[in-house]
Amino acid sequence: MAFKPFINFRGTTIARAFLINALLIGITTALTIEVRRIIQHHKYTKELPDRPHKVLVTATASFLFALTAYIAARLVFGSGGGMLAMKKPYPTFL
Repeated sequence: MAFKPFINFRGTTIARAFLINALLIGITTALTIEVRRIIQHHKYTKELPDRPHKVLVTATASFLFALTAYIAARLVFGSGGGMLAMKKPYPTFL
């Protein structure tokens, strides 16, 4: 069975690829900022011993958000085929 994205908005031009990437970076950044805010102010995480622990937790959360966002973009837009995707999509998901 061939892979078909939900929305046919693949990065076949520089403008489309830029727009998809900007959307993904915006989502990742916004969620990372919120995680860092929660780590700073939540009563259970306020007690983390020092700054490197907070940075490690924030970086791990940011990585997971980015991975999730890029996989979701692959499913929704069909992105991820390269810097500029081919006009004819790849037949499988990966």
